Amino acid sequence: MRRPHLRHVILDTSAFIQGYNLSIDEEYYTVPEVLEEIREVLGKMRYEGAKSSGKLQEITPEKRWSDELEVKSRSAGEAHKLSPTDKQLLSLGLKLKSEGKEPIIVSDDFSVQNMAARLGFRFVSQVTKGIKNVVNWGIYCPGCRKKFDVPQEDNVCPICGTELKRKPRRG
Repeated sequence: MRRPHLRHVILDTSAFIQGYNLSIDEEYYTVPEVLEEIREVLGKMRYEGAKSSGKLQEITPEKRWSDELEVKSRSAGEAHKLSPTDKQLLSLGLKLKSEGKEPIIVSDDFSVQNMAARLGFRFVSQVTKGIKNVVNWGIYCPGCRKKFDVPQEDNVCPICGTELKRKPRRG
């Protein structure tokens, strides 16, 4: 039997490392890649314990959600800042949202928080204060000063070969 007002919480690696407290009023989700990122024994134990108890659902989102996230993260200037695991977690959020759920992502990663806010998800930060505003990033070359509307391959300027940087866009 489903309880009303159940929260749907997606747990990032930091949730297991920091010891996020599980509640009966929440359903928990993550992706398999999170376990691969956990190096601490206690974090691995938290993950495995939550999974074996049935509290944690480990889901790999379908490719269509990853494809949608890739497009949206590129337009936001976040694509090259998000790890493959971050992208999977955010793709899982898109999947849950498509099922009529309101995902909440537990993450201290500012790029994950920025994308979560852009996608209409809430986020919870455990250690940091979290982002205050959603940021649209502009990509530029510090060498030749060329500005780009979309990320470039390997995050390198095609004109001069310098590694590209990003800065918040105005307005």
